[in-house]
Amino acid sequence: MLAFTLRFIKNKRYLATLAGALVIIAGLTSQHAWSGNGLPQINGKALAALAKQHPVVVLFRHAERCDRSDNTCLSDSTGITVNGAQDARALGKAFSADIQNYNLYSSNTVRTFNLYSSNTVRTVRTIQSATWFSAGRSLTVDKKMMDCGSGIYASINTLLKKSQNKNIVIFTHNHCLTYIAKNKRGVDVYCKK
Repeated sequence: MLAFTLRFIKNKRYLATLAGALVIIAGLTSQHAWSGNGLPQINGKALAALAKQHPVVVLFRHAERCDRSDNTCLSDSTGITVNGAQDARALGKAFSADIQNYNLYSSNTVRTFNLYSSNTVRTVRTIQSATWFSAGRSLTVDKKMMDCGSGIYASINTLLKKSQNKNIVIFTHNHCLTYIAKNKRGVDVYCKK
């Protein structure tokens, strides 16, 4: 067995393949390769490489909310914080450095079972985040994105058709992202409307 292993290791091609496989396995099993929702993470460079091959859809959660933070509000208590706006701008700059060609959308999602009474309040948070992210890029608020259940896929496909081979960035809400993550992992999801 030792002789076989030594002969195997002497061949540089096999050694490089083995080393590469170990790096990939280590990366896939580390917590850095996976997000908190159990789906793989992807960095900006890898996303940019995918976007060169075919259009991609990127979903972002709105920035830090004033009503859930002690940080200073950007405008009023229904919107996002100054920190949230700055984070959105930094994320937008980094994203735009890798992917320049994209259409920007924001959902106007409302959940009837939450404590927040106004669709407008939630929309303002999301639009503020997208506006800071894009640094002035044209933004479309899409009313079809209100459905965060199984209908969200039809809404995204409609945006893909409208965007004519451009990448799509959608700012939305945590419950929409949670639905998609659980659905893609095969978890039964109940989305109350």
